[in-house]
Amino acid sequence: MKHISLPVTGVMPVTLIHFGRRRKGLFAAILGAMHSTRRLQTRRVLKQYQHLIDRADRHRINPEGGNVHR
Repeated sequence: MKHISLPVTGVMPVTLIHFGRRRKGLFAAILGAMHSTRRLQTRRVLKQYQHLIDRADRHRINPEGGNVHR
């Protein structure tokens, strides 16, 4: 069986919307993908060490006046 035919019921037509932008080049697409990946990695690291960040913030607060030491 080389080809499988699927029923067409319930299929909605697709409309392409053009935003007036130029298509990205290969270098720009790769750079954009790397940027997105780095953002995801940063979010994971911040989430992983959030407890340490919170602890450092609490340590910096002065109990007498509630001011932050800098």
